Amino acid sequence: MPMRAELRPPRSPARFEGWYARLLRGEAVATAPDVRRAVEVHANNAMAAACDALASNYPVVRAMLGETAFAGLACAHAAADPPGDPRLCFYGARLADSIARRADLGEWPWLPDVARLEWQVVQALFAADPPARPRRLTAGRSWPLAPATRWLSSSWPVASLWRAHQPGAPWPEQFPDGGELALISRREDSIAVTALPADALPLLDALRNRTPLARLAPDLLVHLPALAAAGALVAATGDPQ
Repeated sequence: MPMRAELRPPRSPARFEGWYARLLRGEAVATAPDVRRAVEVHANNAMAAACDALASNYPVVRAMLGETAFAGLACAHAAADPPGDPRLCFYGARLADSIARRADLGEWPWLPDVARLEWQVVQALFAADPPARPRRLTAGRSWPLAPATRWLSSSWPVASLWRAHQPGAPWPEQFPDGGELALISRREDSIAVTALPADALPLLDALRNRTPLARLAPDLLVHLPALAAAGALVAATGDPQ
């Protein structure tokens, strides 16, 4: 589609936003030189801010790829999928899809799932706080998940990979051969990523669906202590038996 010249900004605020957005997207070009320069500066600053946000939101992917390769990935993603929300702490939801489409990253088949895990970490960081009042547990009630709780079932050892790339973490002698169920939880401002047994996944799904404890099979209930220890459940009192 050929670009059209935009002679002057509209007077109404709503139309001005649309006019300026067309200039930033390259769908139109301003005829005034000073406006063209302002658009170029703004577009460059917006691109730099988007790339910086991706670097902040995906530190493990960045560490795996290295600064130069990640910068190229981030800039390509930001150009193809620019932020739609001014809160850049929430930018990058589709980076994993961009990675999966890159043929040059095919030798890193675990990288899309590592990115998916990092996006879950971002969501956990900004999730609501759990209720301050402990929940009274009975067999007929559910045990709610904490608002920050997330999980990812992967064919790759994503929890181990994430933990190995945390500041000060020791590098393991060997990573697990198979996949992992990664549990993401938050205590105050601290994120934890825990590898759970794969058969804990039905319990997580049941708790997300608010299934009463009495309806959970005993082989699922055995995973509750690990979830509570990780901070994945809201504070509770009482006897669920």
